[in-house]
Amino acid sequence: MSHPHLFIYGAGAFGKEIRDIAQRANRLARTWNDIFFIDDFAAPGTWFGDTQSFSLASVLENFDTTSIEVVVAQGEPVHRETLHGKLTQYGIRLGRVVDPSAIVSPYACLGEGVVLTAFCSVAADAKVGNNVAVNVQAIIGHDVVVGDHTVISSMVNLGGGTRVGSASYIGMGSQIKEQLRIGDRSIVGMGSVLHHDLGDDLIALGNPARAMRKNETRRVFNKS
Repeated sequence: MSHPHLFIYGAGAFGKEIRDIAQRANRLARTWNDIFFIDDFAAPGTWFGDTQSFSLASVLENFDTTSIEVVVAQGEPVHRETLHGKLTQYGIRLGRVVDPSAIVSPYACLGEGVVLTAFCSVAADAKVGNNVAVNVQAIIGHDVVVGDHTVISSMVNLGGGTRVGSASYIGMGSQIKEQLRIGDRSIVGMGSVLHHDLGDDLIALGNPARAMRKNETRRVFNKS
């Protein structure tokens, strides 16, 4: 049986974590023939540990796109969305990388490009959209809906029936009360406890969490 090659788009810290997950999963059940990085800023032929990297242009030139799968390794939802758009423009298929320790209900639905890291759980009838990243020990409760390109950080608990919009970010350790609605492109800050709905393009912080300001930059991490 022929297996696809897996390309991890981004060779930074999150990309290396995803590589570890993919290698663990591959040892248990062979899913990919090889695992590579895509890094458009690294010099041609760069290796990150035991993993070779390519630019996207080089991948398109040297590989049959029907024989590859790609997952996005970015913690910024806006960057996840941009890279996803670039991949779909070229007709590249998104894969899924799921840590062997993750618990996923057979009644849950995972979209294309989803990354589930160690010890997270996705309960019955939850729907995780395309290109979503779920980090360590996060809990996606029953009937939760997570929109495309959203990032769920470590140790987040999304109560049952919660709906999170697209390209949003739920910070580490946040607790979201059941049945709430969080809009598109919104941020819930680290350690926040959300008791009320949150609209589009807002940043909420605290316990209880309150909307503090508009998400004007669409950036979570303010790097210089």
